[in-house]
Amino acid sequence: MLHYKADEEFQSDAMVAIKKIDDNRDEQIHNHDFVEIVYVTEGEGKHSVNGEEFSVKAGDLLFLNYGCTHAFTVTDKMIAYNLMVRVDYFTKNMIKDDNLFYMLALTSFEKIQHELNDKSPLVSFDYNERADIVNLFKNIEDELSKNELGKSWILDSYINVILCKVFRKIFVKDDNKDNRIPQEILDYINQHFNEKISLKELSQRCFYNPAYFSRLFKKAFNMGFTDYVMDVRLRQCCELLKSSDYTIEKIIEECGFSDRNTFYERFKNKYGCTPSEYRNR
Repeated sequence: MLHYKADEEFQSDAMVAIKKIDDNRDEQIHNHDFVEIVYVTEGEGKHSVNGEEFSVKAGDLLFLNYGCTHAFTVTDKMIAYNLMVRVDYFTKNMIKDDNLFYMLALTSFEKIQHELNDKSPLVSFDYNERADIVNLFKNIEDELSKNELGKSWILDSYINVILCKVFRKIFVKDDNKDNRIPQEILDYINQHFNEKISLKELSQRCFYNPAYFSRLFKKAFNMGFTDYVMDVRLRQCCELLKSSDYTIEKIIEECGFSDRNTFYERFKNKYGCTPSEYRNR
C-alpha cells in the first residue's frame, strides 16, 4: 500500500497544498500523514474509506483524516479539488477560542480526530451552497500560486470557512431536516433545468401533496418553486456567459427560457445589468 508523506507532497515548509483532479485516473489504495479534503465539482465516482465504499457526485465533500486508508474510482469524468493540510496546521492555526473547535468544546486536533473517525467522512452541499464552496477552493488555489503580502492570513481565513462548513455538516444536528426538500429532487432540477419542470410532477416524485410541497419549498428556500427553477436557469446563464462564446439568444435557448422578455427582465432584476454587460465585466 502506498503511503504519502507531507514532506514529499508539500512544497518546502508549506502547511497547505491543493491540486485539481481532472485526469479521470483511478487512485489505488493508500494512506497519508496529513488531512485531505476532497470536493467533487463535476461527475461521479466511488471512494473507499477504511474499507467502506461511498458513492460521490458533484457537491459532495470527503474529509479524510490522517492515517485513514482510501482509494477512489472514477465512474463519470470526475473533477475534484484535493486540499491537503498538515496536522500541525490545525494545532497551530485553528485552535482558537472563537472558532468552531471551541464551539464543539474540543481543545486539540488529537481529540477531534477520535470524533471524526466515528463519523461519516462524506458531507453533501446542496445547489445553493456549491458556488460558495467551489469559490473557496479556487481562491485557495489562486492564493497558493502567489507570494503576496498577507498570504498566510488569507489562506487561514479561507480554510477556516471550509472547515467550519464541513464540521457543521458532520457534527451539528440539523433541527430543520424534516423541512428540507429531498436532495434527489434538487439534483433532478439541476439536471433538467432547461426542460419544462412542473411542481405537480416533482411533488409526485417525493409523494407530497402539491400544495404542501409548494409551502415546503418556500420555507426551505425563501422563494417559490418557479422562482427557484428560474434562479437555477439564471445561474447557468451566467456560467455560459463567462465560459462560452455562445450568443445570448443561444444561451436563452440552452437554459430553458421560453420567453425572451421574461429572461431579460429576470436577469436585470437579479444582477442589475444586461447579459452583455455581465459578460464584459
